[in-house]
Amino acid sequence: MVSMNKTSVGEVPVEEAGTLISGLTVETIVLAVATILGGYLLNKASNIAIGEYIQHGGGDLHAKKSAKRLSAYIIYPLTFVTLLGVFGVPPSALGAAIGLIGLGVSFALQDIIANFISGILIMITRPFEIGDQVEAGGEEGTIKDISTRATEIKTYDGRKVIMPNSKLYSNQVVNKTGYSNRRFSVIVGIGYDDNIKEAKEVAEDVLESAESVEDDPSPQVLVDELGGSSVNLKLRGWTDNGRSNIVAGASEVSQLIKEEYDQAGIDIPYPIRTVYMQE
Repeated sequence: MVSMNKTSVGEVPVEEAGTLISGLTVETIVLAVATILGGYLLNKASNIAIGEYIQHGGGDLHAKKSAKRLSAYIIYPLTFVTLLGVFGVPPSALGAAIGLIGLGVSFALQDIIANFISGILIMITRPFEIGDQVEAGGEEGTIKDISTRATEIKTYDGRKVIMPNSKLYSNQVVNKTGYSNRRFSVIVGIGYDDNIKEAKEVAEDVLESAESVEDDPSPQVLVDELGGSSVNLKLRGWTDNGRSNIVAGASEVSQLIKEEYDQAGIDIPYPIRTVYMQE
């Protein structure tokens, strides 16, 4: 049977029991509940504000999710720190503990943190989007997915490349579909005996008649160089920015220029090497 007297409650002295119980007052409990509820409501309000901002700014679903996650990573730790203060944890001890933990975590997770922050910045600044064709880190292909950790690129030969966001954000990225159209070039050689002016006129007609070549900006035919066995002309035209359109445009123009030069009697020479034999 548990004995009770004026100086003890079970094995705990009355003075100590009173101290323990008095530390957890109704006011403390109410304040703790209010702190937790306040953190929850603040996070909800932040999510709503982020959603509205990204929706009106034309952001995508990835940016919305990442921004909400970052908001939670900031609000909930602050709520926890505030809660510890409500229960009487000394700020100095709390600050020292948080500092040590933060230092250890930052060293252990520095790559993850760098990729996460870079992912958020990519989604906000939008240097490229899903579906864009890019050249980055020695790889070239189409953006298939953007997460807070990495970006997925499908190369033109069908390989799946996962590239860390920190690498993408801190290095040069060429967005080949950043604008609505792109220019392609086709080099064709004519003989030194052929009329350059006539050859250019035929080439200009080819560019104007090609279905894949846009009228604006205007296509061009330039004398590129005087080669070893030919006068090289550069045919430049603009087409839709997709890689398939670039390849198709160059192919169409190459085929048409060969057919038209054959019909006009304009020679497309191949390299000729003259060998002198010494007796």
